[in-house]
Formats: sequence, C-alpha cells, structure tokens
Amino acid sequence: MHWSIFIYNYGWEKYIKFINGWIPKFALFIPIIGYLILFNDPINKMLTFNNLANEEVLNWGLTAIDRLRIIYFALLLLGLSNFLYYIFKPYIFKFGTTQQDYVSTCLEIFTLHDFINLHSSIREEGHYTQYGKYYDSEWNGFLESSHNQGEGTKKIDRTGDWEGSKLKYGSLLRSILLENFFKQNIKNRFWLTTCIALTTIGYFLLSIPSIDLFIKVILTII
Repeated sequence: MHWSIFIYNYGWEKYIKFINGWIPKFALFIPIIGYLILFNDPINKMLTFNNLANEEVLNWGLTAIDRLRIIYFALLLLGLSNFLYYIFKPYIFKFGTTQQDYVSTCLEIFTLHDFINLHSSIREEGHYTQYGKYYDSEWNGFLESSHNQGEGTKKIDRTGDWEGSKLKYGSLLRSILLENFFKQNIKNRFWLTTCIALTTIGYFLLSIPSIDLFIKVILTII
C-alpha cells in the first residue's frame, strides 16, 4: 500500500534540489572544460596529499590521477543529469517549482482563458487528486462572475469582475491549479528516474576520493 502511494505521487518536485543543486549546475560545464582538469599537471600535484595523509609511505589506495579521473566522471554524470533535467522537466516549472510558487504565480498572471483550458483538461482527462473534484456549478458561477456577456460583439455587457471573481472563487482556482500541478509533475517519470540515478552515482563517485583520503589520514594519525 505504501509502495502504491509512493508510485502514484512519484514526481519531480521532491527531487529538484537533489538534481538541480549548485554542484550539478556547475558540473553542467564539465563536458566543455573537463579535459583542462583531467590533463592538468598542477592540479594533479595539488591532489597529492603527502603531508596530510603520508601517501608516499602508505603506498596504497587512490593516486592523484585516480582522484582526478573519478572526480571528472562524477561531475560528468552530474552534468548530464542536470542537462536532462532542463530538457525533460515539466513545463509548469516555468511558473514555479513548488505548489506554493506555482499557484501564487499563476493566480497573478493567468487569464480567464488559461483557467478555461485547465478546467476543460480536468473534465476531459479526469481528476488525479481531490482538488479536481470541484463542482461544475461552482465553476459556472465563477464564469458568470468573471466573464463579460456579449464579448466580441457590439452589445458587450461589461458586468464581469475578473479581480473580484479571483478573490471570491479563490478556493476553486487554487484547486484547479493544484490539480494541474500534480498532473504535470508526474509526467516523464522515466527521465526523472534517469536523472536521480545519474545524480546518485555522481555523488557516490565524488565521495570516493574523500573516503580514501579520510582513511589514510586516520591511519597516519594512528
């Protein structure tokens, strides 16, 4: 049951900071400048810790060039993951990467036509959450309150109050936006899983040189 709940709610929002943190963002440039790091002799010497870990005496574990290679491939994977994120992330992230930001932005900039399209999509494709279970009578009330009768004709009746309707039917509009956010957030799950896997492997590889150095320092102290 818990697994089913997890799968149903499995979406991009919870993993953004993991996939799109500052390290993956920086790593996005590694394919371009990586060779400057991998084949740079001064950096190679900087990653030799003879004084700190007494590596010349221990004579085991990772060498400086091994560390460079591991770091290079780790950053390469993180950069690839971040690149895929920017390609396959949900379109709604343009307005906000969290429910709160998305709803706040859309309530400010969306037009009546945008909400009509979202409502039509929910009614045609079915609802995914409790937010999509609102009554059509409430939606009709919102339309009547916000829409000017006779638009596009000479007999337009400007009785609609868009800003007032947003305040009066705020709960309805938030429900529509939350429903749409959830529906879009769970799309492209294959690429989400790919990004998570690449990022996890990348961080794991980054930790290997640190663990190697930590063990050597402890042995040197002992």
